[in-house]
Amino acid sequence: MPVSVNKRSPDDLTLSGEIKLHGDDSPSQQGLIERRAKPRLRVAFPSMAWGVDVAGKSFELDCVLDNLSSSGVYFRLPRSLVSGDELSLVVTFVNGADRGAKALLRCKILRTDPRPDGHNGIAVTIEKHHFL
Repeated sequence: MPVSVNKRSPDDLTLSGEIKLHGDDSPSQQGLIERRAKPRLRVAFPSMAWGVDVAGKSFELDCVLDNLSSSGVYFRLPRSLVSGDELSLVVTFVNGADRGAKALLRCKILRTDPRPDGHNGIAVTIEKHHFL
């Protein structure tokens, strides 16, 4: 699915400064009803996460996003994290074969979902962002 993040127009920003995400797999186009106020984009953007795990150990790990909205991110890590703690992400927005823009996201962990494969699904809210 093509995603354009390199060329932003004023129409791509909301009044609160959030970035509108464009994609063709929105739930309304699939006939599903979306409960979230912000639409999710399901694209596996390569990312790097760092923070402190549940054992108090610092980590820096490569990961891939499961989904992203203008206010939150969901991804998987082989670590358990504490809800309420801070986490940082650098997301590389890939457009086809081209590498796109990178953004630094400062996040707050909302929840950690244990998965059968030993990884944890991590849901975070984006508190600050900065394009690199």
